[in-house]
Amino acid sequence: MKIRTLIKILLVLTGSLCVLSTVLQNPVLELYVKPMTVPLFFMLYWFNVKKVNLLFSCVLLLCFLGDIFLLTGIENGFRYVLLSYTLCYFILFYFLYKNHKKLDYNNIDIAYLSVFMVVWTIIVYQIYAVTNQAMGDIRPFGIVYIIILYLLLIGAVFQYINIRSPKSLWFVIAILNFVISDTCFALDRFYVSSLELKIINSIYQLLAVYFLVKFKISSANPLKIKN
Repeated sequence: MKIRTLIKILLVLTGSLCVLSTVLQNPVLELYVKPMTVPLFFMLYWFNVKKVNLLFSCVLLLCFLGDIFLLTGIENGFRYVLLSYTLCYFILFYFLYKNHKKLDYNNIDIAYLSVFMVVWTIIVYQIYAVTNQAMGDIRPFGIVYIIILYLLLIGAVFQYINIRSPKSLWFVIAILNFVISDTCFALDRFYVSSLELKIINSIYQLLAVYFLVKFKISSANPLKIKN
């Protein structure tokens, strides 16, 4: 059996157990299983590239630390979770910049992007409106976190519409999964506690890291048809 196939099997197994631990509300199982997922994603990345990118490895490390801070329940752990993922998203802005191409939007592209901007802004405002009061003393950190994620998805969508490469596609899907995961987490923690939100958060958090790996190992060749 090839090592990459084995890693994928282990990822499916551990990912399924992570979701199962959430469904069963079993924190002990989650504590032992969830920390295994990001190292397996790193191994999947490692065995699919010729040279490991140090900065991307830092992104995966920050995702791993975010899981650890959340699972261990240390004092002020949630602040460390916010810090870990905030730094992770900041680094992802670098990859946006690195993959930047000269802007090439037509009228249809501009129309789609305008609709996206309006809808996305309304969604973010509504999320902030229902979670704002419950954030308490971490509100400043929460606001910064929301703004960063808001801008990151905008950048990812704008880049994909401009380039339409496999790399930009996986990147925007990864960021969208982070958005869904973080939104469910915030609503569950600061608005209404719900097992369904916890399950969605668990699933999409795993998918987000998986698509980040897909982004890093995929082609950057543009697929946009020129007019």
